[in-house]
Amino acid sequence: MDTSHVEGVDADLVIRPFHQKGVVVSLREFSNNALLHHHGILAAERADGKADPDADGYANELSVGDITALTLFQATLPAPVRVAPNTRAEREAAARGCLIFDQIRFSDCHIPAMPLASLEIVEPGPFNPANNLRPEDVGATYKVDLSPYIADLRRDGEDNFLLPVYTDLKRHDMGEFLKNEALEQAGVPTRCWLTRKLWGIASEHPYLHHGRATLISEAILAHGGEAQEQRDAFAELQQREQAELLEFLLTLRIAAGEK
Repeated sequence: MDTSHVEGVDADLVIRPFHQKGVVVSLREFSNNALLHHHGILAAERADGKADPDADGYANELSVGDITALTLFQATLPAPVRVAPNTRAEREAAARGCLIFDQIRFSDCHIPAMPLASLEIVEPGPFNPANNLRPEDVGATYKVDLSPYIADLRRDGEDNFLLPVYTDLKRHDMGEFLKNEALEQAGVPTRCWLTRKLWGIASEHPYLHHGRATLISEAILAHGGEAQEQRDAFAELQQREQAELLEFLLTLRIAAGEK
């Protein structure tokens, strides 16, 4: 298969939906990375059979079962939802904002619904890279149906689940303003970023990968590169239309008590 013209994902065509750069394939890999990088905790599955390879005085810091439990806990957190505004005027504004979102082509990259054939998660997963538990390393895998954790599930004509993630799960050149990293991560250029998943965005401020935007409007106006046309279209909207678009985005949130 010729993948020389593939853009936004790796040449192996495996979707890596985690980290701001889209370079991590699974919640297990994400958890192992975060525990080590941010907490100094080395999981046993990355210890190469040694009790304390990082010589920090703590042996067998997290077992295979610990990482599995942490992974499944994250996988079964309730998915974000659409929360309607309190007043009729706000609801009507949000409805108009949803139309504007599509009209100025924000939906080109922040795709409102992505099809998924199955909502079953298998742990450990088959795409985990080296130093992360894989199916061949265990006698049996866990299988969990995630459908009870996602509200208002819809399906398309091919019986795929439609998940309102508002992303294309691809990396894009976001221009000079967002090119502010000193180092490349996994070979991804410093001006390229994974399309942000917008479901839950209203509950996940501050915005952008470095938290420099305190308002959603600031995050939009920071876009450039492949998103320059959409950024300029937003800037050229009337103030009322901008407010309506933002009212729509504010409906995409994590339900109270579930964050």
